[in-house]
Amino acid sequence: MEQSQIQGGNQQESLLWWLGGIIDGEGCITINHHRLHRGTKQETLLFQPTIIIVNTNKKIIDTCTEIYRNSGIPFYVSYKERKGRNREKWDIRIQGLKRVSKALTILSPFIIGKKEEANLVKRFCDLRLTKPREKSSYGSMVTPLYGDEEFEIIYRVAEIHNRNPQRLYAEIRKYR
Repeated sequence: MEQSQIQGGNQQESLLWWLGGIIDGEGCITINHHRLHRGTKQETLLFQPTIIIVNTNKKIIDTCTEIYRNSGIPFYVSYKERKGRNREKWDIRIQGLKRVSKALTILSPFIIGKKEEANLVKRFCDLRLTKPREKSSYGSMVTPLYGDEEFEIIYRVAEIHNRNPQRLYAEIRKYR
């Protein structure tokens, strides 16, 4: 059995710098959005903070997952088989307010190129996590609607990623 290469404080910090570089070069820090209950009275626009690394090199994916595990960062891995000219690839995803907040607390000091996205998404998570939960009409506990600062963060992250801002603005206007 092969011994782990990830041990010790200095080596762990070096690996976190390496992982920050992977996220800067091969990753994405964003806020995804989608609609729930489309076309009904309960239609809701949901925003989900996400950190993704996509790569075709299994050794890179394995090292990333080991660093996440050793840092206590929860994640998901998915695999896509080779199709035609496209090579097989792996996606590592960290999704959700608590998971992304924890990941960015640990990783932000090691991210350089995507520092603005990291700070914005961390702020979004912190705003959502500090809001008191309310009882919905169905009796379950939910986080209240998004506020102005949260929408500003969502807009800014979309601008950084060159997403179609007009479509996003229209969806949010309709939601509000």
